[in-house]
Amino acid sequence: MTGPDGETADKTRTDRDPFLIHDGIDHAGLRYFLDIEPLERRSRPANWRVRRHSHAALAQIFVLASGGGLIELDGVSQDFLAPGFIWVPAGAPHSLAYHPRTHGHVITVGLGHLVALADRTRTIAPLQAGPRPVATDIAEFDRIVALSQIQPKIEDALSDTVRNATAQIILATVCRLLHAADTPPPTRRDAALVLAFRTLIERDFTAHATLETYLATLNTTERTLRRACIRVSQQTPKDIIQSRIAAEARRLLLFSGLSAAQIAARLGFSDPAYFSRWFRAREGVTIRAFRQERQTG
Repeated sequence: MTGPDGETADKTRTDRDPFLIHDGIDHAGLRYFLDIEPLERRSRPANWRVRRHSHAALAQIFVLASGGGLIELDGVSQDFLAPGFIWVPAGAPHSLAYHPRTHGHVITVGLGHLVALADRTRTIAPLQAGPRPVATDIAEFDRIVALSQIQPKIEDALSDTVRNATAQIILATVCRLLHAADTPPPTRRDAALVLAFRTLIERDFTAHATLETYLATLNTTERTLRRACIRVSQQTPKDIIQSRIAAEARRLLLFSGLSAAQIAARLGFSDPAYFSRWFRAREGVTIRAFRQERQTG
C-alpha cells in the first residue's frame, strides 16, 4: 500500500493501530527535512482530498489563505475556514477534504528541527500538545514562504544552514501563534491596569522599586497584574520593568556620551560591573561592542 505522497506504508504499524485506515508514513531518514509547496499542487489532482494517514517522523502545517474544508484530527472532524493554519505533529492521524480552489501552502518539517528548537528554548509546549486548527492572520507565514522562494535552487555549502534556519523560524512562528490562541484577549480593565503600571514605571524606573511597591500603589495583586501584562504585552511585570531600563540603557549608550559607569549610576545600579554583566546578559553583547557596532554601522 502506498500513501498519497508515494511512500510505502508501514504495514506493521497500520495493522497494530486499526484507526489508521490508510497508512502510517515513516520518513525515518528525513530528520532535517523541510518542504514548502502550494496546497493545490497535491490536493487538486486528488480531487481536493487527503485520505487519513499519519507521518511517523514529520510534522506538518497546513496554511490556508482562502477557502477551507473539513478536517479530521485524531478522529474528531470539524469545519475550518481560512485564514489560519492547522498544526499536525508527527504521529497524529489526519485527513482533509478541501473546498475546491482552496489556496495555501503545506509545510512539512522533520523532527530533527523540533529537537533543535527544544534544545534552544523550553517554551515549545504548544507544539507538543497535539494537533489543532488555529484561525489567525497568516501574514507571518506569507513572509516565510516569500523568503524561501528567493533562495537559490542550486544546493551549495550554505543550503543546509539556510534550510535549518528557515525550519526554526517556521516552528517558532507556529509555537508563538499556538500560544497566542490559548491566551485570552485583554479586557479594558487589563489594558487600563497595564497602562497605569507603565506610567508608574516611566515616572521613576531608575529607582529600581520592587514589584510589591508597584502593587501597593496600584492596589492590586501580583496575580492580577501578571495576567493583565501577559494578555496585553506577552510580558511579565518584571520583564516590562527590565525592558524599560534596558531601553534607556541603549539610548544613553548611543546618544549621551556618558561613560558606562556614569550610565550605571544614572540607571540606579550601584555597581558598574554588575551593570555591565546585566547588559551583556540581556543584549548578548558587551557595552563596548554595542557602542562600536552602532557607531561604525
